[in-house]
Amino acid sequence: MNASDEIDFLLTLEPHGWSACRILVNDKVIELTITHVFGDPYWDFMEALSQLIKGERVVTFFWFGEPGGERIEIERLKDRQHFLNIRIDGFYESFGDEIEDFEPTIHFEIKERQFLILSYYQLKKIEVLLSDTSFAKNRGGDFPLKRFKAFESEVINYLKIP
Repeated sequence: MNASDEIDFLLTLEPHGWSACRILVNDKVIELTITHVFGDPYWDFMEALSQLIKGERVVTFFWFGEPGGERIEIERLKDRQHFLNIRIDGFYESFGDEIEDFEPTIHFEIKERQFLILSYYQLKKIEVLLSDTSFAKNRGGDFPLKRFKAFESEVINYLKIP
């Protein structure tokens, strides 16, 4: 398992119902390809983060590809409550099929505050980019702006971001 402050990630809202998430842990880069066809991956991500803010110990959500995808599990550490254990496991089954096997993609620990700040600003970046007409042209319906505003209020209050 990787434990480091050298962790970052990049969320990219791509056109026509796709997104990408690039995760950097030390010198390792993982890229997840996410489809919006089977649900709302940003909504699911914000819901999981909101549950953490409200004190949930473990949250899990899925980001689907075509086919396959990733299960993302975020767990608050029992002995160090300000740290999160993040496990991302891939699968190959198509949406709607029973998922039988998961393969580890990446596993790391990160400070809760650091993870929430990174998450918030990646989502905020997308919100701001969507105010540009040409950027929003083939992306506008793929980001839950109303849900983001509620999440933004939660995270700013929780982290006391000015």
